[in-house]
Amino acid sequence: MPRYGVLNDAYLGSWLQRDEPGGPMWALNLMKYRPVADYRDGRETSLSGIEADDVYSPDEELRAVGARIILLAPVVHQLVGDDTVWDRIAIAQYPYRAAMIEMNMRDDFQKAHAHKEAGMESTIVLASFPNEASFTNENGPIPPQLSGTDPERLLLLQVVAHPDHHDLAEGIEATRIGRFWVEDWCIGDHRSFAEARFDLVSPDAAEELIARAPVRDDANYAVIADPAIDDVARSLTDPTRVLF
Repeated sequence: MPRYGVLNDAYLGSWLQRDEPGGPMWALNLMKYRPVADYRDGRETSLSGIEADDVYSPDEELRAVGARIILLAPVVHQLVGDDTVWDRIAIAQYPYRAAMIEMNMRDDFQKAHAHKEAGMESTIVLASFPNEASFTNENGPIPPQLSGTDPERLLLLQVVAHPDHHDLAEGIEATRIGRFWVEDWCIGDHRSFAEARFDLVSPDAAEELIARAPVRDDANYAVIADPAIDDVARSLTDPTRVLF
């Protein structure tokens, strides 16, 4: 059992019972790091938590099961949430649900995972899938080149417990690049979420949101992030995609 969250064994186990694997799956990660990495074997280290997670960086292990990182973004401001203030968000896109289990069973992944466990204080990992609203926005089909790595754009992520929850992107300069329904949590603290919304916002729009008083909310999160990698829109243009 990892120290940074609870495994949803019932849900993860259900993947192996499905007649069809279903995919691709977008695994959304919310990550909070330890100030200093803490290795289970007691080794001394000067690495910060985020530096240990960067050592972990399982790019080769992901590629081995046909998966890839499509979003990696430091959080620059938390707009809505509880006592957990997230440091970074990420999405790993897997070709099907159980590919995540296959990756975790690899020896090379298990060896690298020691760095993640040392660096991560807490995390929530959500199995998400694009709904029909993910492929269009108010301007029509979402162009695949839209990206938060553009210096004129930041990323607004909202993770909500109910799909009808108030949308912070309404009334500001924002471009929706994805709206995903959450099937269940893979790792977390037993809380369930319904939807993840991704919008590109201008720095001015981000400042408008930040200027509002932060909202205490134990059921929902909203953050502004500055992506180093953002392939969310492009990941939705794959003609071979299967939603479920």
